[in-house]
Amino acid sequence: METPSDDYDVIIIGAGPAGLSCAARLSGSNLKVLILEQKDTIGPKVCAGGLTRKGLIQFEIPEKILDCSFKKISLHTPLFGIEKEDAAVMIATIDRKMLADWQLDKLKNAKNVTIMTGCKVTEISKDSVSVNGSSHFRYKHLVGADGSFSSVRRYLGIKTEQIAIAIQYIIPTEKYEKLEIFFDSRLFAAWYAWIFPHKGYVSIGCMCDTRHLSAKKLQANFHKWLQEKDIDVSDGTYQGYAINYDYRGYRFDNIFLAGDAAGFASGPTGEGIYPALVSGTAVAKTIMNANYEAKEIAELLQTKKIQNKAMDVIIKMGPLQNAFFILLVQALRNRRVASRIVRSVL
Repeated sequence: METPSDDYDVIIIGAGPAGLSCAARLSGSNLKVLILEQKDTIGPKVCAGGLTRKGLIQFEIPEKILDCSFKKISLHTPLFGIEKEDAAVMIATIDRKMLADWQLDKLKNAKNVTIMTGCKVTEISKDSVSVNGSSHFRYKHLVGADGSFSSVRRYLGIKTEQIAIAIQYIIPTEKYEKLEIFFDSRLFAAWYAWIFPHKGYVSIGCMCDTRHLSAKKLQANFHKWLQEKDIDVSDGTYQGYAINYDYRGYRFDNIFLAGDAAGFASGPTGEGIYPALVSGTAVAKTIMNANYEAKEIAELLQTKKIQNKAMDVIIKMGPLQNAFFILLVQALRNRRVASRIVRSVL
């Protein structure tokens, strides 16, 4: 990798899945690329770590870096639960450090890419960024891949109103073997709680849009649910994080947004890794070819449109939300119906 200088064709802010996938696509090109990462270490991030089948296949993510793979998913309602087995529903859990290491390995021989850690972007202008209040770097193209509270998004003056909050306990145990989803609108409104087993630990958490349930109320409901399920979190580490799913565009002349910074994450499910990988790659292709038609972005947005419409319907149901979840899970017993629903929303 190159030694840092002052001028770059592309500056990417954020070395998460979106930023690294963008850099990987640009590697080997004649463009000079700089990645700026605020943290000292690349990879670790508060995240449930779920990745669906399409991401595993499309990006050829090797099985060796996955924590667990599931061809069955357990769905629960206040009345009953089912265990659904379907190839289209395959989900894996992955540790974010392992994912980052795999992505970084692709960049180790990239002579046109420079990665700098411990670099907090303190100022952005139309052609340069300032880091840690002192260093300045000029760019021709800027990519904001810096998460839900993106500094690039703020610089562009883009509002963010659709924010979900996720809270979880990371518990060092191998007691849990099933990937489980729990619907209960009395506790989580139109969203859900989860149990995601990993290698050596489990993520047990929940999420909800803060416009429909405050963070304080969600936290109280979550702990009530944990108590009802007799889940011991005494050895767990409590974490919280935001999910921006408020998409308002990704291309703004020579400035781009990718991943959560653009709001590509799923509002109903919280899935963010796959949209980050897709959008980061698409942004790189667009930078290399200004006339590139990003069909993968169009597909992401079509899925988000379907998801958001479904979510709007569920939210409007109010007290009837649990009745809907019960009917939905019942319908998923039918293999044909389940496959159609999964392919529409995942």
